Amino acid sequence: MEKVKILVDGVEYEVDKKKPLLQSLLDLGISIPYFCYHPRLRIIGACRMCIVYNEKTGRLMTSCNVYPEEGMSISVQHPLVKENQKYLLQAFMTRHPLDCPICDKAGECDLQNYGALFGPQKQIVPVSALEKERHQLDWESDFLEYYSNRCVVCYRCTRVCDEVVGAHALYVEERGFQANIAPTVRPMDTSSCEMCGLCVYVCPVGAIISKPFKYWTRSWLLKREKTTCGLCPVGCEIQIEYGVGDWRSKEKVYRTKPTDELNICAKAFFGYDVLNHERLRSPKMYGREETSGNIANLLSMLLKGKHEETLLVLSPYMTNEDYDLIAQIVKSTGVMVSSTLSLDLKAFLESYGEYQPIGIEDIKKADFYVFIGEDITSTSPVLSYYTKGKVYRIGKGTRDQKLNLIEIQKEDLQNLEGKGVIVFNAIGMKPQEAREWGAYLKDLCKEKGFRLMLLYDGNFLGFLKHIPLSWLSDLHEALQRAKNLVIFGEDLTDYMKMEELEKVFEGLEHLVVFSPFEDGLAQYAQMKIPMSLMGEIDGTLTTLMGEKKTFKFLPKAFNHTEFLRSLLEYLPQGEKEPLVLKGEPKDFRREMHLYRSGWITRRSENLTRLYEKNTAVMEIVKELSG
Repeated sequence: MEKVKILVDGVEYEVDKKKPLLQSLLDLGISIPYFCYHPRLRIIGACRMCIVYNEKTGRLMTSCNVYPEEGMSISVQHPLVKENQKYLLQAFMTRHPLDCPICDKAGECDLQNYGALFGPQKQIVPVSALEKERHQLDWESDFLEYYSNRCVVCYRCTRVCDEVVGAHALYVEERGFQANIAPTVRPMDTSSCEMCGLCVYVCPVGAIISKPFKYWTRSWLLKREKTTCGLCPVGCEIQIEYGVGDWRSKEKVYRTKPTDELNICAKAFFGYDVLNHERLRSPKMYGREETSGNIANLLSMLLKGKHEETLLVLSPYMTNEDYDLIAQIVKSTGVMVSSTLSLDLKAFLESYGEYQPIGIEDIKKADFYVFIGEDITSTSPVLSYYTKGKVYRIGKGTRDQKLNLIEIQKEDLQNLEGKGVIVFNAIGMKPQEAREWGAYLKDLCKEKGFRLMLLYDGNFLGFLKHIPLSWLSDLHEALQRAKNLVIFGEDLTDYMKMEELEKVFEGLEHLVVFSPFEDGLAQYAQMKIPMSLMGEIDGTLTTLMGEKKTFKFLPKAFNHTEFLRSLLEYLPQGEKEPLVLKGEPKDFRREMHLYRSGWITRRSENLTRLYEKNTAVMEIVKELSG
């Protein structure tokens, strides 16, 4: 980092030469108003609010698109700066409706805040603020709403859609005062829009709002905390806002947002409502609440019993601490272990060998990428935000088409040269196919020097780190043998029909389900223990962004990690090896979609509506094309 010394209103500071002057001033804690600037977006200097006075030239200049120079002397308090900023603000206010009392952005609106900061405004042109000079533009969306008169034309929304997400779902229609933000395709919900919500987040005013949040509460009534999203392996830091809301509301989660890193997708932005969905809040036995201690004692007796007939089915949506405790439970009892990973990912790793995980930073350094397996943008959407460059694809992609895919065949991989990253999405792949790919990519990466990035559900990297693959029995074989079944999470419904599972349940003596929800497989269990979701558990996840912490702050959450610790106290210490049942996994076709990628997101009403709307349109397209 190269530093230079600059003067700001006579005070000397040392700043980074390669960082925009505006960002340097903000980092120093110096308040500068702006609308169009964002650290992750291309600089365009559209709003002109971030002006500073250059004391050497005697001129005003925008601070977002200039860089600090040695000896630069500027003023942010010069009368010319304040006069021009106030004039610009009055221009923005001229056609902005005075609807703060009903605007969802109230309390966190930049225009509202600057209005309060700069004091009473004057009308500088003879147009009433209540006159709608811009025509209203209907985005035809059930989830996003655009108010043309509120828009300050900062282009943040179009830039974030183009430059970060790559969806190109928005563009600017008309010019000047008539400019409107328009969707490239309507209805918007079935367009290239990925419903990541970033346009809502970066909008500095209330021009783009989230309809599910509309009119429910006020920003200042909500509590907000940060945690790590565990719905896919990327590991995005998100903000969760919760509280009581208004007079008609109850205590719940009202929305989720990204941080200024802009890492979020539809699963988290609109899927937050799963945190409010039919939650299991306390342990129950035969439908009645029971104390944690009694449940732990009874479960320990079950585990210490016929261990060769007792099966633990593990979910990839748990923390590293959970997996460590479960590994200790297995060593103490010798019970069988399986997971949905045994159906596809295990076959790949058995032939590939030891996998050394790579992350987002490795993706940034690549010359090209090769996508193999399920659609990357559907399973780990934020990973696609960092895939900037030439992208090859073996097999057809759906949402991945936004990356201008170059379709190639398996044999073409030998002809590629350079720093390549092969992104292999193992979800739902047939075991024999996964096994063949594992052997092939092992030799190819060694020969060509390519890096391999594996994708799967949730915290699968943490799973692989703490649970040996050699422990995993074939899921179908183990289910046939088991008399006592303990399920962590409800992944089984993604891989087996409910009729098959019900037959398995009929042959069981005991069914224990750890689940965040009252519905699903928990309805069949004699014992059900709550599981925590994001914002409800302290722990760590192993993600594509490294080791990330999760934090507990949401009320009423049951701590299932503490429950596992208490369970261990009832078990003897030991180093037993679990019984491992071999078998060839059955063929299955797991449903995978941006709005429906697992048993957690399936419970989101918002994502379900988006999924149903998109699949209905796809059916119509198939009929018309076929």
